[in-house]
Amino acid sequence: MNKQPWQGIQVRVHFLFWVVIFSSVLTGRFIEVITLFVLVIIHELGHITAAHSFGWRIQSMELLPFGGVAHTNEWGTVPAREEMVVALAGPFHNVVMILAGLLFYKAGWWTGEWTQYFVQGNAVMAGFNLLPIYPLDGGRIIQSLLSFSMSYRRSIQWSVHGSLFLSFCLLAFGLFRESVHINLCLVALFLIHSNFWAIKHKEFQYLRFLMNRKEISAPYTADIRKIRVPRQAPLRSVLKEMRKESYHVYLVQNTKGEWITIPEEVLLERFFDDKKAQSVMGDLVA
Repeated sequence: MNKQPWQGIQVRVHFLFWVVIFSSVLTGRFIEVITLFVLVIIHELGHITAAHSFGWRIQSMELLPFGGVAHTNEWGTVPAREEMVVALAGPFHNVVMILAGLLFYKAGWWTGEWTQYFVQGNAVMAGFNLLPIYPLDGGRIIQSLLSFSMSYRRSIQWSVHGSLFLSFCLLAFGLFRESVHINLCLVALFLIHSNFWAIKHKEFQYLRFLMNRKEISAPYTADIRKIRVPRQAPLRSVLKEMRKESYHVYLVQNTKGEWITIPEEVLLERFFDDKKAQSVMGDLVA
């Protein structure tokens, strides 16, 4: 029997979700919060189903008021196209639910008031998740798009630092209003914390990309980039410019002035050799 995408996945509920549930119970909006809970589940199942179709391994799922976070080791180690499909799958499910809600209203099964709440809830969830802030879906899409045009290490830096700035903007928007938007401020604080964590661990994400590249090589969709590098260029610096969606072939002059071709696998093997990690490119063609 085939295993379902959600089987074996640990589900956790973030404290922010409990805050929303508690405040909703106090205000007598229990039905609305149950609906929100269902929308979040379906949104996350969209991500999980898409990830499962690509063979990703999902360790756990954390539910938040605006969606959730599927914890997996695949981010950064799979083709950017897969990352974008998985990121878009959640909002896509919200769009499907909007269409279903409108269909039920047209069929006379739902009231106008309930349909409006259902449609707005899905629209807000999809729209918020598509904000270009990591680790929201939009932030992950931006990071994947950047990886097509720059080194993967730089795409991480740009996306998480930009996301941190936008998270502070979101916090300011929640604070400096006629009345403070508490839920928005809490979500903004969560995003700020997430991006500080991402900045702290960005080198680990980059190294995990290199380790995966060493074991599996470039994706089948990768373009081939031929790069001339000076003999004195440190191996570590050259690898920092490696792109996620490209296969790299390096041209280095030997002591006779001849251009020698070196595939990226050679650099990666040498880099992960503790005794040779500090090499320069000239050492590979001496």
